[in-house]
Amino acid sequence: MQIQIWKRRTKDNTKYNLYIRYRINQNKAKVESMRLWEWINPSNKIQEEHNDSVKKASEEIIRRVKDDIENDRFSISFENKKKTYLKDDFLTHTKIKNKEAIYKFISLQDTEINNKLTSDINSEYLVSIKKTIENNIKEKTIKNTTASKYWSDFKKGLKQLNKKNLCDYPKLGSIKVNQKKRRPITISSKDIEALNSISKKKFKGIKDMFIISTRTGIKVGQLSDVKWGDLKKESEENFTLKIKKRNVKINNETRNIMGKRGDEDIQIFKSPENESSRSKLFSKMIEEAKLNKDIKMADAVHTFANNLYRETKNIYLVSAYLGDKSIDHTKKKYKNMNEEDYLIKNEIIASNKIQERKFINKILFKKGNLLSYKKDTL
Repeated sequence: MQIQIWKRRTKDNTKYNLYIRYRINQNKAKVESMRLWEWINPSNKIQEEHNDSVKKASEEIIRRVKDDIENDRFSISFENKKKTYLKDDFLTHTKIKNKEAIYKFISLQDTEINNKLTSDINSEYLVSIKKTIENNIKEKTIKNTTASKYWSDFKKGLKQLNKKNLCDYPKLGSIKVNQKKRRPITISSKDIEALNSISKKKFKGIKDMFIISTRTGIKVGQLSDVKWGDLKKESEENFTLKIKKRNVKINNETRNIMGKRGDEDIQIFKSPENESSRSKLFSKMIEEAKLNKDIKMADAVHTFANNLYRETKNIYLVSAYLGDKSIDHTKKKYKNMNEEDYLIKNEIIASNKIQERKFINKILFKKGNLLSYKKDTL
């Protein structure tokens, strides 16, 4: 049996906590705290003296422990990790939501996992499962979003088992698949009419959120969380909807889609709270309306951004409405938009020479509002 000093970094990465590790083999080990710590990189004489004292103390502790064991004053008992199976431990000891579905998903990728002992789960084995998942995504037998979410949750569960000293720490990356980038779809007025023609009550919430998203640029997921208390009336024709830390203008026509006002703490739209369930309901709605099956919820924001840019040629306005961090961020998402259209339209630069005139030191935004464009375009 090996008796070693084991060091573990603290979260702030400045100190080591010291432990005694009793080890027979890879599967049998026990760790006890020495109740000592030392500086990782001592920066002065006091810290160096502290480390010297800790070194002497830890060496003395190890010497006494070895002496006690050799003279049978106490013995170390080890738990046999090979007695339990991963399936039993994962379903019993992990505290993650939907763990039955997560384990079932992983077991479909590797049918042998049900016969695996928890102590046998290591990085090499997990990498093989990860590669299988990525291959299945490429072959379109499973969805990327679902696989990524379940894989992430599976790792969380294994980390919890690692804290109980049941398996190795799952130091693995996320699911990565080089898929062809989907081309966003702009929703036409004809498509909106087709959606409005749907009368089934189960689609009302998701339908209203999607249509309002095409009018405001607010993501469907964000709209699913808003409550009536977030909607404020500014005038007979104008409203503001609070989305996180920003207020988005809503005109009367858009407000009417929301229906009769409810209590302040009640959500405006009735839809599934779970993102996956919302996505499934959305796909069924698109099928019901007989629209392009490739339409996604994110296409609503894409539609709003392109319609606003087409009308104003103002990328600054688009960026402000979407709540983007910078113009560069907006340009990365929308390759068809640029600053020159706005600058030329407002005679800030010349169209033939692309020469700056009034743009130097010009303040375009103040407190999140575009100074040069005050009209509500919605």
